[in-house]
Amino acid sequence: MLATVRLFARYNALVNAAMNQVLATVGPGEWTKDRGGFFPSLQKLAAHIYSTDVAWLVRFTGLHPFNSVKGGPFDFPPAAGDLPFESFEDYLPKRKFLDEAFVAFAAEVTEADLSSELSYRNARGEAFTKPFGPLLLHLFNHQTHHRGMVALYLDQAGVKNDFSSLSSYLS
Repeated sequence: MLATVRLFARYNALVNAAMNQVLATVGPGEWTKDRGGFFPSLQKLAAHIYSTDVAWLVRFTGLHPFNSVKGGPFDFPPAAGDLPFESFEDYLPKRKFLDEAFVAFAAEVTEADLSSELSYRNARGEAFTKPFGPLLLHLFNHQTHHRGMVALYLDQAGVKNDFSSLSSYLS
């Protein structure tokens, strides 16, 4: 499973970079346009993915400290519902930092970590204890799910996109 975690961390960084190249072709109006979904705009959807990634990585430090989960957004995580960036230009370096942290985090995770239990609280303060490895896979699944929503919003905007095929990133 450790190889899978590391694969998904690298894939996540690569597919986010590819997605961001496509997002860079849309103007500010398309970035903030309400498309009717639960996270109504590309901006709010990107903010949700980013904030959730930060929250889970911080939560994962409850297992033990990880050197990759320090500084930047990890010291002051965005509150649920906050917009951690106003513009696409503000989003790009923050997403890149987070993707690099994910890859470094995956390199720190051990097989022993993956078979451990993680106790944490969700955003509502509810306490849980769950297996760490499957929680980490849950986070990657969450990212994939919401990148699919980004692709749908881009389709609605008439922007060609095809950035998410895992097989495209296998060497």
